[in-house]
Amino acid sequence: MKKIILILMVMILGTGFSWAADNGPKGKTIQVEGLGVVTAVPDEATIEVTVLEEGVSVDDLAAKVKTKMANVLDSLKSFNINDKDLQTTQYSIEPKYQYSNGKSERVGYTVSNRLKVVLKDITQVGAVLGALSNDDTFQLDGPTFGFSDPAKLQLGALKAAVDNAWAKAAVLAEAANAQLGPVYSIEESSVNMPVVRPMMMARMADAGASAVPVQQGMDQVTAQVEVVYTLK
Repeated sequence: MKKIILILMVMILGTGFSWAADNGPKGKTIQVEGLGVVTAVPDEATIEVTVLEEGVSVDDLAAKVKTKMANVLDSLKSFNINDKDLQTTQYSIEPKYQYSNGKSERVGYTVSNRLKVVLKDITQVGAVLGALSNDDTFQLDGPTFGFSDPAKLQLGALKAAVDNAWAKAAVLAEAANAQLGPVYSIEESSVNMPVVRPMMMARMADAGASAVPVQQGMDQVTAQVEVVYTLK
């Protein structure tokens, strides 16, 4: 009985291997790697504003932070920023300690509120920075520039990568006195968005009240594919 089972297993394994081999590419193939690059100007910017207060009473600090963040929001109203583009990313109450003679003693608290502002109109960046420059308790991170529709750029880079792969394969096939056939397989190797670029980090008191000059520059989205073509 064991011998019969062993024979059946060998037959099944042999059949599976044969099926995989039969479904491989017929005839000659050529494998190439394609690189696609899409260059675009960022069309949105992100700024993060932090308001913080230090002191003894948590209630007093929380009230001050609330008032100052309300002032920030009032300053942003004139720019017609959509509510969905304003997001509180952090609100924290942390004890503040003082170390003396090897001991730590709590001397108060730090209360902070962090707001993320997404600007869909890239031309507003300088004006927004200038509008928030009237209080030294505001801390700014950014702006960082990005894209509102990164998926569209990724697809464009992939298409360019496939076109690049075809161009390479066509040259190689011609050099080998062969004709390029249809695609046998295609695999996406990578799609890379540009690294987020923080432009500056500064206390708002260091900036003038006028609009801050900014340049968003250009970024590249890249994609790589591996394509196997059949040869006629």
